[in-house]
Amino acid sequence: MAKQERDGTVAKRAYERKLCFFTDVDYALTEGVYSDPIRDISIGGVYIETLNGPYAGERVQMLFSDYSGVDLVKLSGDVVRRGENGFAVRFLCESTTELGKLKSYINNL
Repeated sequence: MAKQERDGTVAKRAYERKLCFFTDVDYALTEGVYSDPIRDISIGGVYIETLNGPYAGERVQMLFSDYSGVDLVKLSGDVVRRGENGFAVRFLCESTTELGKLKSYINNL
């Protein structure tokens, strides 16, 4: 859902989201390692579906893999929002190599 600004206009997202079907992500939090489905993903971040997500501000280490399990993308990010059905993570891409791998992963979904 788009955010409405004070002047009544609707703010657009910085990056176009891509809906995901039957795609999981493995991720690590301070209390454990999990694997849950992705609702949508963009260059800016990902929404992970789960009933017991972390709170905003927590750091997440994620591992994305293609269907063959060969092409792996490791990224970290910060939880920016927690909802009743999951949580949103903003990616922290530390290099152009990571960004390139992420773009390739998203394009192949």
